[in-house]
Amino acid sequence: MRILCVVIALSLLGCRKSPDHSGIMPFPQPVGTPLTVTLHPESPGAFIPESFLGFSYEISALTDPTLLAPGDSILLNLYVNLGGGVIRVGGNSSDELIWTGGPRTAATGNDSLTTTDIDHFAAWAKASGWPVLFGLNLGTYNVPGAVNEAQYVSGALASSLFAFQIGNEADLFHDNGLRPSTYTYRNFDAEWEAYRQGIRAMLPTAPFAGPDVADNRTWIDSFALEEHNNVVLIDGHYYRTGPASNPSITIETILTPDANLPGYLQTFEATNQTFRISECNSVYDGGKTGVSDVFGSALWALDFLWTVAEAGGQGINFHGGTGGAYSPVVRTGNAWTARPEYYAMLAFKAGSSGRLIPVDLDGGNLNVSAYACLSGSSEYLTLIDKDVQPIAFTVIPGSPVQSVHVLRLSAPSLGSPADSVTWGNNQVSPDGRFMPGSQEQYGGTGSLIVNVSAGSAALVILNY
Repeated sequence: MRILCVVIALSLLGCRKSPDHSGIMPFPQPVGTPLTVTLHPESPGAFIPESFLGFSYEISALTDPTLLAPGDSILLNLYVNLGGGVIRVGGNSSDELIWTGGPRTAATGNDSLTTTDIDHFAAWAKASGWPVLFGLNLGTYNVPGAVNEAQYVSGALASSLFAFQIGNEADLFHDNGLRPSTYTYRNFDAEWEAYRQGIRAMLPTAPFAGPDVADNRTWIDSFALEEHNNVVLIDGHYYRTGPASNPSITIETILTPDANLPGYLQTFEATNQTFRISECNSVYDGGKTGVSDVFGSALWALDFLWTVAEAGGQGINFHGGTGGAYSPVVRTGNAWTARPEYYAMLAFKAGSSGRLIPVDLDGGNLNVSAYACLSGSSEYLTLIDKDVQPIAFTVIPGSPVQSVHVLRLSAPSLGSPADSVTWGNNQVSPDGRFMPGSQEQYGGTGSLIVNVSAGSAALVILNY
């Protein structure tokens, strides 16, 4: 019911047929470089899944009983704000922690994963209502152990289990010492199949996803070709840049158009399979302070979310959900703080209900983006200005509109910290709840102008 209330509140922003005209202003005069954006609702595409958003955690987080606890109302509220989503647990630690098959005791080290940890996490997953992508340890090759773990996890998660992943970034096993330098895709697939067959012998309907690689496109191609009948999802990871120790990485680095992302997404599209970016973020190795934890990262994240959606992806999982400069939310003591990426997730959720529709935007050399979807009698247009100059967008809707609402994702500067970021003229409250504040409302017969300040974004809701 709490999730439903949030969804209803957001939908009211764009679906009121008889808005309160007392607050409606005439469209403003253009301020900034003029651009025209044209929406084409006559050619709707695919629906954006309600579970598009996601968090990705190291599996080692499950060994801390204070994290992902079903009684953590603040974190639960942060999930509720986003509606539905997918939780992914894996990361490098999923290939390091050893399954004990028994409960945690005082003598159990943090290098082990126990039934106690799984029970605790399963309670959280059920409380959140988000399904789980669960990573099994392939770093230490142990088919019987993996089968036993999968059986327990399946029983504990029950309907909350979305799929098992086998190994984390196995395409890098030869670099991190988990396999010899001669380790190839053929070796990986043989091991992956041994796990799958062993688990399916005990759990005939167990769902799987893979290959969960770092970035090896050849492995994605081969895996999709050979294992497509055995998985519910093709997945892989993506980081904009890194490592975090690289002194040359700045906010401008992550906001510059990404030359590698289109080809990577085309690899997934070419498989003709359902796919998801199961681990991603701005700067790998934990994120970079002053880049991954400031407002500029919100613009990167919002643009990344829409780019994956337009490519046909079923969702993304931002890594680091408990810490690191790139984490969307962080905990200090018993309090959780929403970071800039979290505000990007809120903005995406508010603007992505419905089916994708084409957008014409001739931005020239300007670093701007526009994305749109159609829901009921409203068009939702997201405008992102990553440039150093303001943009005056003239919006050409698909049909005459009754009213226009604008919500903004903004901060004083690209380098502003999380506590100065706002979405919809509001911030996440200390208890983790969020509702948009006052919004701009426009109408009249003038040109439909939306001014977007340099280094900011706006959601424009056009109501027929």
